[in-house]
Amino acid sequence: MSQALSWRTRLILATLPLSLTACSSLGPQQLGVDRSDYAQHLRETDKEELLLNIVAIRYGEPPLVLDVTSVISQYTREGSVRGELSVSPPPDDSAGVVGGEILLRETPTITYTPLSGDHYSRALLAPLAPATLLGMVEAGWSVGPLFRVGIRSINGVTQHSRAMLFAQAEDPEFEPVLAALERLQRNRAIAMDVARANGGGFVATPARSLAELSDSDRADLEFVRRTLNLSGDGSRLSIIFAASPTEPNQLAITTRSMFEILAEMAQGVEIPPEHADQTAAAQSLPEGSAPLIRIRSGKSRPTDPHVAIRYRGYWFWIDGTDVESKRSFLIAQVLMSLNDTSSDTNAPLVTIPTG
Repeated sequence: MSQALSWRTRLILATLPLSLTACSSLGPQQLGVDRSDYAQHLRETDKEELLLNIVAIRYGEPPLVLDVTSVISQYTREGSVRGELSVSPPPDDSAGVVGGEILLRETPTITYTPLSGDHYSRALLAPLAPATLLGMVEAGWSVGPLFRVGIRSINGVTQHSRAMLFAQAEDPEFEPVLAALERLQRNRAIAMDVARANGGGFVATPARSLAELSDSDRADLEFVRRTLNLSGDGSRLSIIFAASPTEPNQLAITTRSMFEILAEMAQGVEIPPEHADQTAAAQSLPEGSAPLIRIRSGKSRPTDPHVAIRYRGYWFWIDGTDVESKRSFLIAQVLMSLNDTSSDTNAPLVTIPTG
């Protein structure tokens, strides 16, 4: 029978086992595909969940967070060979069929864990740790946008809270203080060099001496000291979590919780006219007040949003060209991750068995 096989058939039979074993190692091949795909989808769904919670709070609903605790993508490979040969045609005839197939099956498993109990309290209801914000400033984040999102007051100088649950009047000096701090940071006149102090607190030291500062930087620094009532020489500031300082050279900070940050951002949701009679949605911003972010709404999905979700029959989104809103939204995403202090829930685990 072997003599009746054509050279084409013998070639197929010889190379078929090699083709079936060529894909024996799926791990390296799938790693690049799976890692980028899962990372992209996790990133997008995190943005959508955060936006959904902001919009829901605007409508009087509580935030709900589902943590992705594991992603398991398992592949099964099955191979088979089939052949049909005929000896009646001449040996040089190509009659006969030889073939094979490889089946690759994916069975992904994703585990979600709802945020609840102590984890919910720590992640959403507890005030942000001042060290979290100051550490981000030390890492180079702009103090203005960061403090506008996460700070309630600095040495008794309060920021305006528009959300009804956390409403407080804004001190007229709050924005000028932030503007001065931004200029000082941008000119490298100050730098947040956060270090541990005795008793577990934190201290901050200036970047340069007064003699090295420009006249405008000295004026800004003097304005900040006077407005925040920083007594002493100001060469070394201890940082505490309190409404007002109790000692010289002390910077007292009160921070928002993540729930308050989301509630504050919810004030920037554009409410469709059909929903205007709903109590929670009917609250509006004071005249001339700018929200932390602007969230548009409409019946149709936008063409190129930064993030978009569908809620109660309408689309809500952050415009892809709205730089300030995207920046504040990014800060909220980072703070949400940093404020996750649970010890029993790890970051998403991606496991890809490919044997």
